[in-house]
Amino acid sequence: MIDPLALFIFILAAWIAAFPFGANGKAAVLTLSGFAFVAIYAPVAAGWIALMSLEGVLLVLLLKRFDRQSNWRKYGAYLLLLNFLFVDLHQFALGLIVETLAISFSTIRIFMTSKQQLAARKGVEAKETVWIPVAGFYLPALIVGPVFSGVDIQKQAKQGGAAEPVRLSDYRLVLQGLVLAILVNPACGQLVAKLAGEEGMGLPLFAVAPILFVQLFTAFWGQSLIAEHTSRFFGFRLPQNFDEPWKAKDIKDFWARWHRSMAQFVMQYIFLPLNLRGVSPRLATVAAFVFMGLWHNLSLGYFLWGLSHGLLMAYWPKRELDGARAGTARAATWIIVITLSYIANYGALA
Repeated sequence: MIDPLALFIFILAAWIAAFPFGANGKAAVLTLSGFAFVAIYAPVAAGWIALMSLEGVLLVLLLKRFDRQSNWRKYGAYLLLLNFLFVDLHQFALGLIVETLAISFSTIRIFMTSKQQLAARKGVEAKETVWIPVAGFYLPALIVGPVFSGVDIQKQAKQGGAAEPVRLSDYRLVLQGLVLAILVNPACGQLVAKLAGEEGMGLPLFAVAPILFVQLFTAFWGQSLIAEHTSRFFGFRLPQNFDEPWKAKDIKDFWARWHRSMAQFVMQYIFLPLNLRGVSPRLATVAAFVFMGLWHNLSLGYFLWGLSHGLLMAYWPKRELDGARAGTARAATWIIVITLSYIANYGALA
């Protein structure tokens, strides 16, 4: 696990290096710095992301020759998603286990960029494919996302960066992210060790599932805040990954607030194409969340995690609840979310 402070220091160094440049130059600095960061901590991963970027460029250059209505042009970019299998299967191909830092998130961003470039009504010029490696190696979002398209960064760069200047709240939220990722997250781990460790109270691990969930959340939320708000230092705006998920009223509200960029990705790029091709909305929803589960990890635990979330999203009652029933729905949501997280990450099926 990469120390969030190490990434933050790297981002500050990139900020200083990018200071004299315009928006395009800042994007280039973030890309080169992202490659350097991954190469230091996970050289095999750096090579794989570079290879994926090349795949994306070559695929766009090849498929842009097809008619815009061609199925090859519409769906050919989905071949790039096969790269996420490397995270779980690399030990069989390479014969050894290596650090796969950033590959899962980079795969999604490279795919999104390639897909959007091929879908552009104005077409895509060869020089625009440079935004594919920008998406793959974008420094602030390497470890935990959020996921986004290099086309979004390209548009912002063309406009000279974000319309709003860096605000005081951006610095505050970066600090909040550092506190969550560097202080609160390890504190949760220490508490788990005291309660369930061999030298602690000896509680079964499932008894501390809520603390394990908070530990996961603080790492994920903290590093998302760092990614989102340090990006503003360079003039770029990323999608918000978390929107006060503790306020979720039910499972649908949870996914409107939790890892929002990934939830929006699977609905746009997995659910919608299936639904448009005649798959029922409920089945397409289940398929989208099964994909999300297997994207996390090729394990039975995460398959069940994705299947369960998909079924809940597809069949959760649509009517608004009030009073005691609303409280029951909220409690049930969090019991389900924490239980499924435990099964996927820590249970026997993980």
